[in-house]
Amino acid sequence: MTETVCPACSSTHIKLNGHIHNGKQNRLCKDCGRQFVVDREKRLISDSDKALIAKLLLEKISLAGIARVADVSQVWLQGYVSELYAAQPDDLHVLLPTKEAMEAYLEDRFDEHVYKIEALKKRCTG
Repeated sequence: MTETVCPACSSTHIKLNGHIHNGKQNRLCKDCGRQFVVDREKRLISDSDKALIAKLLLEKISLAGIARVADVSQVWLQGYVSELYAAQPDDLHVLLPTKEAMEAYLEDRFDEHVYKIEALKKRCTG
């Protein structure tokens, strides 16, 4: 029988620590305090699955729907989406106009609309 080793610190000072939600034996490292399950069912998400998820995120599909289609947990998907969001730049490389330029543009547009309204009033009143 192989001796159980802590995945965090590689210690062999391990004790049994109850069971997790699906009945598997939970263990606790006496040295670092890490809890873990020896034969976990967690699988790695492949790059092709992540590419599919990235495409699905561009559609109007709920996260629950994407998790169902991609066969991933909703918790993992939410964490992945948060990672993608955090990796995006804050400014998205957009150059916004200055406040003065925006005010000048809006003033010109406003003047155009006022002129059109006055012309319509003159035409209607004859």
